[in-house]
Amino acid sequence: MPSSDYEPVFRLEGYQPASAQVAAQFRDRIALYEADLNALAQHHTTDGRQSFFILHDTSAVFGLPIDMPLVALHITRDPEARTFTFESEGLPLYALAQSWLLQRHCPASAVGRAEGSGTAPADETTIALEQRLRDHGNQFSIAMSYSGDGYPTQETAVLLKVTDRGQPQPYRLLLETTDLRTFTHQLREGAFDTADAALAWLEDRSTPMPKTRPAASQQLPVKPAGPVAAPGRAR
Repeated sequence: MPSSDYEPVFRLEGYQPASAQVAAQFRDRIALYEADLNALAQHHTTDGRQSFFILHDTSAVFGLPIDMPLVALHITRDPEARTFTFESEGLPLYALAQSWLLQRHCPASAVGRAEGSGTAPADETTIALEQRLRDHGNQFSIAMSYSGDGYPTQETAVLLKVTDRGQPQPYRLLLETTDLRTFTHQLREGAFDTADAALAWLEDRSTPMPKTRPAASQQLPVKPAGPVAAPGRAR
């Protein structure tokens, strides 16, 4: 993919922010970082009213939980008033960014990984887990995330909390390991009763990552995602 294809096209020429608050938020969350944002996926509706993006923030500092490497962005335009509003969210994993956009009615086919961008899933387990996160990501909140830089492997750890209080082992630890030699990534999930237990396992790792207890039929909830708040923190 040519490097120009990574440039986000916001299509805001001739549009003004709908309010002073929107102007300030767009400046602070997006415009100030525009030179550091690469578009991994972008989709514009045919009526010109909406645009959806998954952006890689190359300025994110690895190792700092507050710096998410991905930004999901949804722009809504009013062609009659020539104004726009937006929502954005910093997220640590591509599947969670997909989930955030799908909950805002972005077509699923529009937010797949573009050929030549990012890394490919290393195995079927990774593919299946990413699919479930994409489809059910609104059933979690992010308790912690950490992205570590390195070569030949990079690692991202994400601690999710299931929002349904009836779910057993409500803390789910996601561990993504990226191999920069093969440009592939592997994603695994563990289930824990408490956040402290998950973080203790992450620090030690002398035992296999624990799975859900036999009483639970799925590691992730199976209730389909709906248009509600997605996990993560605003950029």
